[in-house]
Amino acid sequence: MKARLLMLLCCLSFPIQAAETLWFGEASAPRQLYIHSTLDMSSFRPLLERFVGRHPDIRIGYVDVNTQELYYRTVSESDAPRASLVLSSAMDLQLKLVNDGYTQVYQSDETERLPSHAKWRDEVFAFSYEPVVMMVNKNAFAEREVPRDRQEMLSYIRQYDDSVTGKLGTYDIRQSGVGYLLASQDARQADATWGRILEAFGSHQVRTYCCSSDIIDDVASGKLLLGYNLLGSYAAQRAKQDPALEMVIPQDYTLMLMRTALIPKNAPNRDEAGAFLDFLLSDAGQALMRSEELLYPIHGQRQASDEVAFPLGPTRTIRTVDLDQQLLVGRDLIKQRRFIKSWELALELSSED
Repeated sequence: MKARLLMLLCCLSFPIQAAETLWFGEASAPRQLYIHSTLDMSSFRPLLERFVGRHPDIRIGYVDVNTQELYYRTVSESDAPRASLVLSSAMDLQLKLVNDGYTQVYQSDETERLPSHAKWRDEVFAFSYEPVVMMVNKNAFAEREVPRDRQEMLSYIRQYDDSVTGKLGTYDIRQSGVGYLLASQDARQADATWGRILEAFGSHQVRTYCCSSDIIDDVASGKLLLGYNLLGSYAAQRAKQDPALEMVIPQDYTLMLMRTALIPKNAPNRDEAGAFLDFLLSDAGQALMRSEELLYPIHGQRQASDEVAFPLGPTRTIRTVDLDQQLLVGRDLIKQRRFIKSWELALELSSED
């Protein structure tokens, strides 16, 4: 009870912005489904349109919010949720919603065929993979080698000291739930390298952002030379559209997140939420993700070698972040505050920045 009260107080202090609802399907449809999600329209619109085409009796209201706000919004609306389905790449926050009792069980033929690492307690379900990549503006590297891993990135920063100052970008882990997850995973995967990355970023005035798309925009404009820890589905789409951009899959290791879905505990329209979740996990939904290069589908990607096949070529070393209890360790409030404080000090940021 005490922990729940503390969480509700945190929600009250977190600014939740009014968000635009985008509608899909006929206004006269007798059934309705609200989805709150962190997925950009560029990746999700074809899936929404295909679903309402197959289910003309359902109209979808879609609200796009960032990962951290999505979590707090779900908690604050827990008694009477507006959304019946919540989609996010911040796996740890989704798991915390399950662990703290804000979700409900859902079972179907589609959820049953998910591998064990891609679901938890039959309450949170992965529907796509999300590789974590870097992105560069190729115009800035016309006469230089593009860094292909973290060590090469650090060497590049040291070699071109002044020219990279203020031109590196990454997530602000105070604003972004998935940004915090990526930073905490980097710290676990390669503690020494992570420390050097923070030191290099801090001494070169790294710019911090809420969202991958904003970082990519600034790399495309030339405001940034390099963006670090970006979501691969967005980076791949933009690199395909803009010849000045190059997505770099780190050769030392590539973190692999999963985008997940859950149904809030008191959600209305549970049947409609289940129908959409089943569509995402179905052969038709997964095939659409693959054929349109929207996302990296959860089915048919993991191979015997534990490597993942990508449209832009295979990666080297995959380190998949699975849905398990370990993710909750990093969301312990005291550990979280300590980690963020260390990150702020390393990047020479004040708590007010």
